[in-house]
Amino acid sequence: MRQTAPEAVDHTRTPAPETAWQTPDYVVVETALEVTAYSLNAR
Repeated sequence: MRQTAPEAVDHTRTPAPETAWQTPDYVVVETALEVTAYSLNAR
């Protein structure tokens, strides 16, 4: 399991729909990594 901050930030360049985890209205989190990325992005 990868839990590094740089990887979480880099998660933005994933082919997956970014709005899925970026928009609080539609939070579809599949993995803990996406949770970390969303938390870092929300700060």
